[in-house]
Amino acid sequence: MTKKRLVSPTRAKIRNLKQYADMSDEKFEEHFQKIVEGTRTGTDEELEEKIEEKLAEFGEDYDLSDMKINDRLVLRNLIVSVISLEELEQTFSSLRTQISDSNILLLDRLSNIMSRLRKDISDMQNDLKLTRKIRKEGQEETFIAWLDKVKNYAEEFYYEKTLSIFCPNCRRFLASIWLLYPDEENTLCVRCGNCGTELSEALKDLYETDNRNLDDVALP
Repeated sequence: MTKKRLVSPTRAKIRNLKQYADMSDEKFEEHFQKIVEGTRTGTDEELEEKIEEKLAEFGEDYDLSDMKINDRLVLRNLIVSVISLEELEQTFSSLRTQISDSNILLLDRLSNIMSRLRKDISDMQNDLKLTRKIRKEGQEETFIAWLDKVKNYAEEFYYEKTLSIFCPNCRRFLASIWLLYPDEENTLCVRCGNCGTELSEALKDLYETDNRNLDDVALP
């Protein structure tokens, strides 16, 4: 049977135990702090369930599929710290409703522990790039990267479908043509407005010459 852990320990209850009867208040407070730091609610199985639940919550907001083993260990420590902080906050809130000379020192120590946990959590979030600011920046970067891909795809698609016609004499760009029926025998007859050169191009054949009639000119 799995051993149960302490659930929200109270100072007075533990202080009255026989083994602490001869311990000074200062020593007891130090010992009680260690007890609080090691306290978690429920069994080890319940803790693992909480960790899995938190992991699922992180997975809804962040892509965890390509995380390295070291990052996964940091993420687990982050989740355990979050769970510990939540439990300590519950204990702190319960004790704060009954402030007295006997528990005010404990409240102070709990407050310090929670502050350290919050800092540790913040540091781990930054290490894993899981903060709200970094997540927003990541979304913006992802959108920009997606937009660049769409632009590149559109450009490739355009040059794949269109035919570019240049004047063979002065190299002026004369036309960009998108054929609805590329397999049909269509011919373009055009006169260059710059140098007056007249040309006739069999458009179907241009698909075999990089979609243009001249290979020594740059596409627009």
